[in-house]
Amino acid sequence: MKLEDFADISDCLRGGIFVLLYRGEVVYVGKASRAMLGTISNLRSKNLPSWMPRITFDQVLIRAVHPDQIETVYTGLLAEHRPRHNRDFVPTLTRTMERRI
Repeated sequence: MKLEDFADISDCLRGGIFVLLYRGEVVYVGKASRAMLGTISNLRSKNLPSWMPRITFDQVLIRAVHPDQIETVYTGLLAEHRPRHNRDFVPTLTRTMERRI
């Protein structure tokens, strides 16, 4: 075997953003301040707590992001893709949500 036949996944050992896809559709966007690999493997685990929804995915995209930029990139992806398994969508401001002074 040649080392060229392997994929370099070193970025998943750092913090950043990951996107889970199922049949080409974004189903979950996640963030990790430390290694993304552990977070992704936990989502794939069969021993999830009952309150946590099971996410079926067949593709993982990762992006190493500087810790100062994680929230900005994360909220941008949530707003763009609105994945069905994310609970923390970026709220759309309405008149009732505006703060009055």
